Amino acid sequence: MIPWRVKNYFSEHFPLLYHLIVNAGAKGNTPEYWDRRLAETWDHPARLWPTKNELLAKLLAPNARILDVGCGNGGILRYLKSRGFEDLHGLEMSRYAVERLARDGIHMHYGALPEIPLPDQSYDVVIASQVLEHLIPRRRFASELRRVLRPRGSALIFVPDNCLGPIDEPEHVIKYDARSLRRFLTRHFEIESLERIRDVNHPAPVLFAHVRKST
Repeated sequence: MIPWRVKNYFSEHFPLLYHLIVNAGAKGNTPEYWDRRLAETWDHPARLWPTKNELLAKLLAPNARILDVGCGNGGILRYLKSRGFEDLHGLEMSRYAVERLARDGIHMHYGALPEIPLPDQSYDVVIASQVLEHLIPRRRFASELRRVLRPRGSALIFVPDNCLGPIDEPEHVIKYDARSLRRFLTRHFEIESLERIRDVNHPAPVLFAHVRKST
């Protein structure tokens, strides 16, 4: 049995390699996996992010066309809908989530990231909340975000702040801190702001980046 200290070292310094080894042969990050997991945890308190939701509601214009990619149980979209936002769209690989959120009146689309199977320049805002740390082809994902954004459109990105690596969350492939996240995002966007936040419902710190598509 591999000592925890050794596993932690590889998780910290080689997170992608650790992720690939630990998940070899597993069926994580598949539609079936997320169907099951979302069905089991749909209204679990751990899926509630009240501070994040309020931040987004204050930042976004009610008439904006908004897409939440990898939207999970649609917590953000459902909250924005309750606040009067109408042009709300979600993208999910779980058909369970797509069907359930569509019944709630949200425009839902089925697809697996990093691809975003939606038209060019079709959204004012794209939200990627706790998504980037799950993706191996991150540059492709960033290109897709840019493609579906309208000129000068905004991407609102949330990731754990230097925590919850693959030893904690086997689905995660990378950890970001403020420096590494900024370095990655500046290759693709103009950065409006990058800050650390804490949600009242979660102890782990989160990085929030508001970036814009350059013309």
